[in-house]
Amino acid sequence: MQKRIYIVFLGMIAATPPLATDMYLPAIPRIGGQWGVAQSTVNLSLVLWFVAYSPTLLVWGSLSDRYGRRPILLSGLGAFVVSSLLCAMSGDVYQLIVARIFQGIAAAGASSMVMAIARDYFEGKERQKVLAWIGIILGLAPMIAPSIGSAILKHGNWRIIFAVQAILATVSLSLTLAIYRETALVLDKDGPGSFFKRYARLSRNTRYVLANGTTGLLSAPFLGFVAFSASAYIVHFGMSEQRFAILFGANAVFAIMGSAACTRVIRRYNEYRLITVTYLGCLAAGTVLLITGQAVWILFTLAMGVYSFFFGMSRPLINHLVLEQVDRDIGAAASGIVCYQFIAGACGMAIATYEWQRPFLVFGVMATVCPLVVLLTWPLLLKRIRRRPEDHTIDIESQEAGTKEMSA
Repeated sequence: MQKRIYIVFLGMIAATPPLATDMYLPAIPRIGGQWGVAQSTVNLSLVLWFVAYSPTLLVWGSLSDRYGRRPILLSGLGAFVVSSLLCAMSGDVYQLIVARIFQGIAAAGASSMVMAIARDYFEGKERQKVLAWIGIILGLAPMIAPSIGSAILKHGNWRIIFAVQAILATVSLSLTLAIYRETALVLDKDGPGSFFKRYARLSRNTRYVLANGTTGLLSAPFLGFVAFSASAYIVHFGMSEQRFAILFGANAVFAIMGSAACTRVIRRYNEYRLITVTYLGCLAAGTVLLITGQAVWILFTLAMGVYSFFFGMSRPLINHLVLEQVDRDIGAAASGIVCYQFIAGACGMAIATYEWQRPFLVFGVMATVCPLVVLLTWPLLLKRIRRRPEDHTIDIESQEAGTKEMSA
């Protein structure tokens, strides 16, 4: 399979989670009104989706190191089709929440393979560019998804949204069967206990843990906006579902522009300097969100757009940076990256959708504090990364020797 086909294929698989979440955002107020429940209750179908999705990534990723990427893709996409149909047939909000939890588990099986396959197949600068192009394709999903959902609501029932999700996942499943061949060249043949061994090894890799643990915080405001946006635009600013979809899509355009800019500037500038610039950009945007608050919708939209631009630029650079810290357990490491990013995002969603007296202020604080923390810890991480490779080898050998001594 040629590399361009790989990029498109991986982009389609990566788009599964945002399609599952963003397509039904315009329907959240309508679902609450139809069943006579609070919007915060319906929002649980969004928040708990991410709660289920995030830790399950670790299971799927580790299994892919044992059985290969292809079986995990097929299992995850097949389960996603079934769970989407269950969402469409839900009889009350609690059935919808449960079905959405299963959908999140299934979506993790597919999306956890994207970075693992990219790590298997591409190297160096080429991988950074590929991850950036996937980011562009991935950005189209949240831009288009609410518009699709709004169009469906204009002419039909919200249940059709989940039926459409099932159809799109069926297309991805068919492509996996038709064109994808296994890319994991070496598989771990250990028994069930190897699941814990892989993550134990990763936990001893201090550079991986530090890189993943700090950079993932930027996801909290970005995904928090996904959950907060419907309430902000439709309820607070009094906009229609269609106008909300347009503004939500515009935010996705900023993220796409950031990923597109990354494909250009990475050829000319040092990646560490570029990462620093993205942190500063997110911090500046978060500060504007904190200061302007709920005053004017255009300032809220532009400030969030700037945050999304630098977030979109940072993702390919950061994901590549974290993946470079490992040379084995690739599936587990890739899943650990996505898992932590979405755990941070789920926390951001929970914070953003809580019934605060001043929700815009809380969102602004979160959008400021998260990039500030990442920026302050960046020098420590950079110092660890720039250590000589042989120093890292000595660390690993020392850790393994210590483990053997404890076992003895």
